[in-house]
Order: sequence, then structure tokens, then C-alpha cells
Amino acid sequence: MKHLLTIPATVCSAILVTGAWAQSQPEVNNGTNPTILATSAGIQYKYSDFGSGFSNGLFEASFTVPFGPGNNNALTFTLPYASGPVDDSFGLGDLNVKFIHVLAVNATRGIAYTAKLSFDSADRPDLGSGQTVLELSGFYAKFLKDGSIVAPSLVQTFGLGDEDAGRSKINMTTFDFYYVPKLATEKMFVAFDPALIYDWQRDKGYASLTTTFGFPLGKAFGGDSQIFIKPQILAGAHRPADWSLQVGYKVIGF
Repeated sequence: MKHLLTIPATVCSAILVTGAWAQSQPEVNNGTNPTILATSAGIQYKYSDFGSGFSNGLFEASFTVPFGPGNNNALTFTLPYASGPVDDSFGLGDLNVKFIHVLAVNATRGIAYTAKLSFDSADRPDLGSGQTVLELSGFYAKFLKDGSIVAPSLVQTFGLGDEDAGRSKINMTTFDFYYVPKLATEKMFVAFDPALIYDWQRDKGYASLTTTFGFPLGKAFGGDSQIFIKPQILAGAHRPADWSLQVGYKVIGF
């Protein structure tokens, strides 16, 4: 009788210890919550098909560093290396730096804005926009009870008036509806990113849908590593491309 009582007690102790260990493990940061700013580094490649036999490739290396009280600010630096739709040799694209400021966040919602400056640094005219470009955006993230995230944003992109001869000044507005469902598995994550874009310079609009499929790989270089695949399709008679496919590797929180 003594042994029958000892076995359940031992099992209960093991369950309690295992539960305490599991609760002490930090949640993996997969980067889908736009209000969590963390150190990250990654490399990615994007292939874009423009139709009529034209396409280009784009390698990007990026690095993000948070700062400020509670890491509520961050800077992201991106180095692009691209090929053009006519000349398929690679060269330096337009370097850019992005500032992010999370204004407020709690258990149910988050509010933030961003400012990205792209410099006219491309090696050739076909590898960049031919002008300095400023992109301003603001978003509201809603954290649903089931763990999903909805974060619509409004983005304004415009050239700063120094465009090269023969290039149109950039002036575009984008409404972006970002949605991350909570999956039953932690082996992958998905994010849907439909957008409506209006080009004020051309007085034309089009739509796009970007879907991200991410696969956490575990700890690497002191952070949470992942690979991701990001297909995009564009719709509308005035779309600048037909589709694109991006693949990449990222480490977050090192």
C-alpha cells in the first residue's frame, strides 16, 4: 500500500516540475507582432516577374536594432543588391533606413508609426528609383482573444523632389490590411498582407496580396532563427508587376 501511494506522488512532482519548466521558457519571437521590437538580422532574395519576358532579382541584407525605454524604438538598415529587367547583371540598389516608434501597447492593442528614407544610391538607373524617397506609415494592431493579430496601416510614399531627368516623382498611398492567424502548431506561422495601392502621379490604382509562410528553426546565434517564403500576386490593369517570390533567413532577438 505504501508503494501505491508513492508512485502517484512521484508522478505529480514530475508534472509540476515539467509545467514550471515549460512556463519559464521564453516564447519564440517569430517577428509577426509588429509592436515587439527586437534585434534582428536577415538575408533574403526576391524574384519579380513584370510580364512580357521582363523580370529582376533582388538580394537584401537587413539589420534591426531597438533602443529607448522598453525598446519602443528601432532602426532597420537595408542593403540591396539587385539586377535590372533589361540588364541582368547585379549592382548596388537604393540603400534605406527605417525608424519605428511604438507609441502605446497593452494586452489588446498597439499603436505605432514608421518613417523610412531610401537614398538614391543605385549603381545604375534601372536598379533604383532615381530619387530620394520618404515613406511614412501608421498602424493600429489589435490582438484578438484567440491569439491572432489584425494590424491595418496607412502608408504614404513620396519622392523628395530630386528625381533624375526622365523619372517621374513618386507619390503613392497604400492601405495595408495585415492579418496573422493563430495556428494550432508552432512549427510554422502564416501572415496575410492584402493591400490597395494608388499612384497619384499616374492616377492609377492596383491591388496586391502577399502571404508569408514561416518556419522556425530553433535557436541560432543567440536568437530565434527562421526561414520564410513570401509569394506575392498583383491585380489590376495598371499593376507594375504580375507576381513575385521572396525567400529568406532571419535571426531575431540575439
